[in-house]
Amino acid sequence: MRCSRGFTLLELMIALAVFAVMVTLSYSSVTLLLDANRRTESRQAGLQQLQRAMLFLERDVHQVLDRRANEGYGKVSPALYVPDDNGALLELTRGGNPDMAWQLRASGQMRSALQRVRYVLDGENLIRQSWNLVDHADSQQPVSMALLDGVKSVKFRFGNEKQEWQDGWDEEAKVLPKTLEITLEHTDFGGIKRVFLIYL
Repeated sequence: MRCSRGFTLLELMIALAVFAVMVTLSYSSVTLLLDANRRTESRQAGLQQLQRAMLFLERDVHQVLDRRANEGYGKVSPALYVPDDNGALLELTRGGNPDMAWQLRASGQMRSALQRVRYVLDGENLIRQSWNLVDHADSQQPVSMALLDGVKSVKFRFGNEKQEWQDGWDEEAKVLPKTLEITLEHTDFGGIKRVFLIYL
């Protein structure tokens, strides 16, 4: 009669050691994959945020109208200009306000669909502020929407009909600029430059 022989203690310890090494390697690989996936998702979210911010800018610039804003007490702001306020980057009057037009038609009211828009850099956050009325009191609070974070700096330049670039636009000018250039420095994406046409 043959006796069945089991594993020795040494063989069991070697098998457990090999298993432990394999588990450690597998865990490290899974951790690396999860970290890479998290970094990819974070970068993708940042890219989507950047694209959204540029889309808002493009729509606002394409809808610019030569309509000054009366802010009360004799203060009239140009249709498109760079404000002196701290953090303010650009302010403009745009038409085709999508938030107002359909609501006003549905209720039977006759009111302008113009909108006053301002872009502000608050720390490293690019913010879009808007008023549903072009003429509003200076104390009236705008609706603010955060567009993009991680912004180090933003600079606007204006192009005239001779394709010459200017850092500011003459507030008394009879016409609007032909193009608007934005140069944005971002912590993740570096320097970004876009040029938008002004159709009016």
